Amino acid sequence: MNKERSLAFSGLICALLAVSTFVKIPIDPVPLTLQPFVVLLTPMIFGLRVSLVGFVAYLILGLVGLPIFAHGGGIAYVLQPTFGYLIGFVLSAIPNGYFARFKKFTFYLLGGILGLVVIYGFGVIYLYVNLNFIQHKAIDLSKVLYIGMLLPLPFDIIKLVIAAVIANKLKNAIHS
Repeated sequence: MNKERSLAFSGLICALLAVSTFVKIPIDPVPLTLQPFVVLLTPMIFGLRVSLVGFVAYLILGLVGLPIFAHGGGIAYVLQPTFGYLIGFVLSAIPNGYFARFKKFTFYLLGGILGLVVIYGFGVIYLYVNLNFIQHKAIDLSKVLYIGMLLPLPFDIIKLVIAAVIANKLKNAIHS
C-alpha cells in the first residue's frame, strides 16, 4: 500500500472512531459505544501500521480539545475514569493487526481477543485507580470489574465476531 493510500485510510479510521463514539448506551461511568467494533475491525482490514496511525490521530485530536471522546475532549480528559480504555484502544492495534496479517477467520478472532484483553487490561486498571485515588470513591475491585469489564464484555464479544466475519469477507478487497 502506498503512503498516500495509507494516510487516507488512517484518516478514515480516525473519523470512524470519532463517529462511533456517539453511537452509545450511556451507562455511568463506562458507556457502551460502537468504538470497540471500529477498534477491532480496522486493524483486521487495514493492518497494524495504518490502524495505529488512525488511533493515535484520534487520541491526539481528542486531547487537544475536539469533543470526540465519550465524555468530551481536552487534555483534562486524562482524569476521566474511561481514559484507560482509550490507551487500550491504541495498543490493541498491535496484537489485532499482527494476527490479521494471516488473513484467516481464526486469526482475526485470536487477534481480536488479545486486543480486548489489552483494552480491558488498561481500561479496568485505570478505572480502578481513577475511581479510588483520583475521585476518592472507594470502589472495590469486584465492582470495578463488573462495571468496567463484565457488563460490556458480552456486547464486545458480539462486536468481535461481527468484525471477524466482515474482515474475513473483505480480506482481499482493500489491498488489491
